[in-house]
Amino acid sequence: VLTTILAVPLAEPMEVFKGERIAVLGNTLADRMQHTGHLEARLQARFPDHGIMLRHMGFSGDELKLRLRSSNFGTPEQWLTKTKASLILMFFGYNESWAGPAGLEGFKKDLREVVSGYRSQKFDGSQPPRVVIFSPIAFENHQSTHLPDGTKANANIAMYTKAMGEVAAELKVPFVDLFQPTLDLMAKSQTRLTINGIHLNAEGDKALAAVQFQALFGKAAPAVDAKVLAAVNDK
Repeated sequence: VLTTILAVPLAEPMEVFKGERIAVLGNTLADRMQHTGHLEARLQARFPDHGIMLRHMGFSGDELKLRLRSSNFGTPEQWLTKTKASLILMFFGYNESWAGPAGLEGFKKDLREVVSGYRSQKFDGSQPPRVVIFSPIAFENHQSTHLPDGTKANANIAMYTKAMGEVAAELKVPFVDLFQPTLDLMAKSQTRLTINGIHLNAEGDKALAAVQFQALFGKAAPAVDAKVLAAVNDK
């Protein structure tokens, strides 16, 4: 049983336009979202007539400026152009947070440069993309001798989350704090939300989707028909 945790909503609810092409970038958090489909299913349920196209472009291990790919795979910008991205959801910061305080300023610099670089282009051919920055989730303590308890990881994640919020405010782009809501969820949940402390299981991704939706739109996520969820995952 999960306790409902309300996220801090954006100052203005995010707009989703007809024909929106959404690109999801980031690390394993973004990568694993495509296997359960909970956020996209809620977006499709909320905007059933918009013809939203969502493309998952996150890979495990990705960082802002370190994205290992096979030869001739193409740059992130080339893929954003191929998908004609009009809205970019960015999930970075966890891998980078392991650098601790020493890596913080470099991370902030990279975040400024990457977001500014995306916003200087017109991937859809008509206007710069809107960008939303999401913080990492919290590290869950599994009470296991085989896994960290998350104390050090969460101290770093909190530090990087704060920095991400500062850069987002500086660049005037929306920022969603996933750290505090997931920290609260993990403390109150009667079931584990991750497989290893940091990578969400299906129940965790479902809970996170509700947090994400509420933060983006300032209202509770709609109920999702099983057929919609199945269609999203089949896609």
